[in-house]
Amino acid sequence: KLFKCARCQVASYCSRICQTKDWKGGDGQVGHKHTCKAYKNVGEDMMIIFGDDKDTARQDILSRIRFYAYPYAIHKSLKTGRGFLFFQSNTSLAVLSLPVPILSNGRKCRSQRSVLLHWLTMKEYDSEVCMDDFELASARNDLKEAVDGYDEKVEVPVLMRFRCGHVAVGIAPLVPDYKLCVVLGKEYYGSGEGDGALQLNIDDM
Repeated sequence: KLFKCARCQVASYCSRICQTKDWKGGDGQVGHKHTCKAYKNVGEDMMIIFGDDKDTARQDILSRIRFYAYPYAIHKSLKTGRGFLFFQSNTSLAVLSLPVPILSNGRKCRSQRSVLLHWLTMKEYDSEVCMDDFELASARNDLKEAVDGYDEKVEVPVLMRFRCGHVAVGIAPLVPDYKLCVVLGKEYYGSGEGDGALQLNIDDM
C-alpha cells in the first residue's frame, strides 16, 4: 500500500526508505524537499485555488526566467519606450509553477513548458492585442496604471496570461539591476535576436 507525503499529500511512496531517498534527491534528480511546497499548492487536481498561492507561483516563475526576461525588457524599452512585458504560456499556471515537469499523478508533461515574451507599448496593446480579446481588454486599466507609474530603473510592469485563462497584471522588481540588464540585453539581443518575441523553454533553464 502506498502512503503519501504528509506535507503535500501528493507524492506517494512504498516505504520510508523510498521517501527518504526521494527527499534528498541525487543522481541528477531534484529532491522532493525542493518541490514539496509547489505540489502542496497545486494538489492532486493540479489547480491553484488561493490568491496568495497564485501570487507566489507567478513570482517563482518570473524569478526562474529573470536573467533572460528582464534584460530583454530593458533592451526593448530603450528602443521603443515605456511599456510592459507581455508573458504568455502554453501551459496552465499550476503546471508551469512546478519546479520539474512532472504532474501530480507522476506523469511527465506531454509538451515542453515554454513562455513567449513580448515588449509592448500601450499603443501596441490597444491596437494589436486587446481589441478582440475580452480577457486582456479587462486588464487595461490596471495595466495602464502600472505602465504610467513604474520606475524603469528598478521595476518592470508585467502582464501574464496562461493557457488556463488566468490573467494577472503586476510590477516586478528588476533583478538583476538596471545596469546589468542593459549589459546583458546588448550581449544577448544586441545583434537582432531581441527584435521580435522571445521564447524561453522553462525546462532547459
